[in-house]
Amino acid sequence: MTTVAATSFALLAATMAQAETVSEVTVMNGARAVPATVVVPDGDGPFPAVVMNHGHGGGRQEGGGFGRLAKALADAGILTIRMDFPGSGDSKEPFTDGYLSNMISDSNASLAYLLQNFPADPARLGILGYSMGGRIALTVGETDGNPYKAMGLLAPSANPGKDLLLFFAGGSEAEYERLYAEASSDKGYADYTTMFGQQQKLSKQWFDELLASKPLESISAYKGAMLVVHGDKDVVIKPAENEAVIAAYPAASIVLVPEADHGYGFYSDQPEVSALVESSFAKFFSEALK
Repeated sequence: MTTVAATSFALLAATMAQAETVSEVTVMNGARAVPATVVVPDGDGPFPAVVMNHGHGGGRQEGGGFGRLAKALADAGILTIRMDFPGSGDSKEPFTDGYLSNMISDSNASLAYLLQNFPADPARLGILGYSMGGRIALTVGETDGNPYKAMGLLAPSANPGKDLLLFFAGGSEAEYERLYAEASSDKGYADYTTMFGQQQKLSKQWFDELLASKPLESISAYKGAMLVVHGDKDVVIKPAENEAVIAAYPAASIVLVPEADHGYGFYSDQPEVSALVESSFAKFFSEALK
């Protein structure tokens, strides 16, 4: 494990500035229409490219934070694509379709679309995941033949599935069982209110796939570079969860972001937090995808 000082990258973003082209696209993944945004750096390419995966119920904008992060990567000469998973952001699909295998499939379809339509270098690919998006990135990284040389994780959801589901249930086994029973009924989903006040419909398949999910069980099969970024005030993804990623993949580097809660400046006015998140990933992917 490499620990990176918080001040190491503080001025990096200010030193990088170049134009970029933003394209709003629709990725067709079978019958599913996936809204996505592609940001291409100035220049001719081919460019290193990063697939960005948002958190549970967040969407590809993540309060504007993913747009700023994509710009920071473009300023570093890195092309990105970010997509809305079913029921999130601009997606017209039902939230009940937003289970793990569908999100992974949409992420993979977005990469394929990027490689077919934009000047992305297939030999220099990275994946980035925030919260539940980190679980997606870790699961993809364990897959044989995955194309990624670099993985950036922002407060990744990495604990065993039952632990994650209990967190969603407020730590109550009884509440988890109630939600699961509701999702297993003829209704087909459980009505759920997040800690941030979002109203969601969680399908039985959402529960079943998360229950079976163990994102760190085979992560040693991944052979690329890895960076874990997390905040010292994040109470959603706690330090032990980030430390478990490092323990499972000791070659990873880690950046601790002072004063960062689980929003990481995406949903609040914390310019120093935002700048450190952006510059950390820009530096990491620039070096790992040379």
